[in-house]
Amino acid sequence: MRIAITGHTSGIGQALAKQYEQKGHTIVGLSKRYGDNIRNIPKIIEKVKDCDMFINNAQEGYAQTDLLFEIYKHWEGVPNKYIMIISTMMTLAPKATLDGLDMEHYRNQKVALEEATKILAHRNLWPQICAVKPGEVHTGDHSSSKAVAVDQWAETLVKILELAGPTMKVYEISLGVDYTNGS
Repeated sequence: MRIAITGHTSGIGQALAKQYEQKGHTIVGLSKRYGDNIRNIPKIIEKVKDCDMFINNAQEGYAQTDLLFEIYKHWEGVPNKYIMIISTMMTLAPKATLDGLDMEHYRNQKVALEEATKILAHRNLWPQICAVKPGEVHTGDHSSSKAVAVDQWAETLVKILELAGPTMKVYEISLGVDYTNGS
């Protein structure tokens, strides 16, 4: 399977790329570091259109949501196409669980992404779309000592999706340490 991943050079994107590569899949890495800004949607579409799976991981404003809609337009009704969006468990709380207006803005962007995912996932059988909500994962950014190791998190996610198999549609997965309940 050819799997395109935005933000594949660090954090969750890198860990997922390693997991899928170890399983023999071909990774099409898309990273701002190498000139693949998700705001340049036509360029990203060109690199993703012939892939089987798109992992919409990199986040920059509302561009992640815009990119989801555009990939969906290209893949609508095409069998065996999969989209995974990476959101956050922070959307489960009525406000950002980390301090600051920037975190409130980030949470709002992810809420918009999840709403778009719900709408598109129920339009058609293909592409299949799954929203993944990580709890606190140790990616180096805003991580506490209680965060789950990113490689362990990615390995667990990939195993869950493998267990579901190609015939079971998975709409949403929340996975990781969750601090939204204040504990």
